[in-house]
Amino acid sequence: MTFLFISIVSVLTCFSLAQGNSVTVTNKGPKSENIGFFKNAGAFQPSFTAEKTITVLPGQSKTVEFVAGWEGRAQKLTGASNEPATWAEFHFNAWNDMTFGDISYIRGNNGAMVMTSEDGSMKSGTSENLIAEAPASLRKTDSSGTSILDATEPYTGGKNNALIQYYRSKVQEGQGYIEHTDDKSAHGTTSKQLKLDVY
Repeated sequence: MTFLFISIVSVLTCFSLAQGNSVTVTNKGPKSENIGFFKNAGAFQPSFTAEKTITVLPGQSKTVEFVAGWEGRAQKLTGASNEPATWAEFHFNAWNDMTFGDISYIRGNNGAMVMTSEDGSMKSGTSENLIAEAPASLRKTDSSGTSILDATEPYTGGKNNALIQYYRSKVQEGQGYIEHTDDKSAHGTTSKQLKLDVY
């Protein structure tokens, strides 16, 4: 009877965890990566103070769980958190209890990311090294010396049209925010488990 009770509790616990909001980060690159998770301070108000940071070794996967309604992003922490970086944006328990997610290059690019849902119903991003393939005139470095691409729409205003044109030649429509009007890149799923591959 005790064994049966423990087995039932174990099954229920696994089921409960499986129904929660989570992102599983897998490092498919050659070096360790520090990933920061930033909860938005409000609508269209990104935070630059990480709520949680994880270190993921090459080939390793780590799962982070989130409370209901969590909205924000994950990014590689190469330079400072407010420097140009690829943003993996997601919102749990949004409209109709759906999960929304996308990869955004609007605030920069410090490495490739691909976001998918556990059930395979959504995908955003690319595994291509868009930084290495970019013309030298578009590349720069962050405060740690990491090679990056700048924001397409800087906080100071305006647009980096040469960079936007480069992305348009590399990123399929609907597979990443290049400009804030790229609404086809916002993907929804009923799944509450997301997978984020970093390269």
